[in-house]
Amino acid sequence: MLKLVEIAKAWIAAANPTPEQKYIAEQRITTCNACPYKQQQKHLNIYTCGLCGCPLDKKIFSPLSGDKACPDKRWEI
Repeated sequence: MLKLVEIAKAWIAAANPTPEQKYIAEQRITTCNACPYKQQQKHLNIYTCGLCGCPLDKKIFSPLSGDKACPDKRWEI
C-alpha cells in the first residue's frame, strides 16, 4: 500500500472509527505509551512516533496489520 494511501485511510478512520477500529487503536496506543520512541511535540501539543514522525493519535488507526504499521514492529494487531 502506498504510504500516502495508508496515511489518508488512518486519518479518515480516526475521524469516525468503527468499533473494531477503536478496539485496535486502544490496543496499539497502550503499546505506544510504553514505547521509548514516543515523543511529545510540546509546540503542537501532540505525541509522535520517533521513528516515522507520524502523530500517534492517527497512526494507531493505520489499516495495515500491526507488524507492518509500526516501524519497530511492536504492534501485535
